[in-house]
This record gives sequence, structure tokens and C-alpha cells, in this order.
Amino acid sequence: MNTTLADIKDNFKELGIKSTLPRVVIYQALMKFTHHPSAEEIHIGIQKKYPGVSLATVYKTLDLLVQNNLASKVVTDEDKVRYDPRTDQHIHLYCKKTNKIVDHEDAGLEKLIADYLNLKGIPGFDIHQIQVNIKGELKTIIKK
Repeated sequence: MNTTLADIKDNFKELGIKSTLPRVVIYQALMKFTHHPSAEEIHIGIQKKYPGVSLATVYKTLDLLVQNNLASKVVTDEDKVRYDPRTDQHIHLYCKKTNKIVDHEDAGLEKLIADYLNLKGIPGFDIHQIQVNIKGELKTIIKK
């Protein structure tokens, strides 16, 4: 993912999003995190360099990013919302012990689920996206 300010501004322009400095900085910060941060973590991460950006602005910007398919929400057991700059189909491993969320690539499992749902379907329900969250405990640190 391109995380330079110029790349982000170009991406916003293509989507018709007004490119304000707080929006660009928040999106850049989200993409630089190596885990799935909360709005509060993003806010803390940008405060030293951009102290004028409020937590409310972070929340509003993250909602805008989700609405424009530039980010997605991941909800933890504690109903805490975390954000993911990846909007493509992938699996999340959620460690209940550490509260870490790690992306996991398994094309076979994703295909198995998609094939099953295509075959069986859910009557009266159109599937737009499949999000798989596997909860457990990380035994080793998984690096991405």
C-alpha cells in the first residue's frame, strides 16, 4: 500500500473525498500500524506531530474511510472496534489472551466457505462479504 501523503491525496481525489490534513494523516497512520488499531491508538500515534487532531476527528475520519471501502471494522470480544486498512477478503486470528488481531491468509479455507455458501446459500439473504474471525490463543508471535 502506498502511504505517502501524495499517494493518499491522489486516492482521496479519485474517490471524491476532500483531502484535509487530518484525514490524510489519520489514513496514513492506520496504514502504518502493524496490527489492527483502535481509534484511540491512532489518535495517540499522531498526537505528538499533530496535537490539534481530536479523537472525534479520528472517529469521523475512520467512519469515512470505512464508508469508502478504504478500511474495515473488526469487532473484538469486548465489543471494541478496531480498524483494518485491508478491505480484501482475508481471515482474522483474534488472540483472547493478548487481544491481538492478526491477518491470516488461507485461500483454501476462504474458497471452501465461499463454495459452501454459493451451494447452500442463505434463503432471503444476499451475501456481500464474508468476514471470518477465528478466536483462540497465539502460541508464537506471527509477524507480517
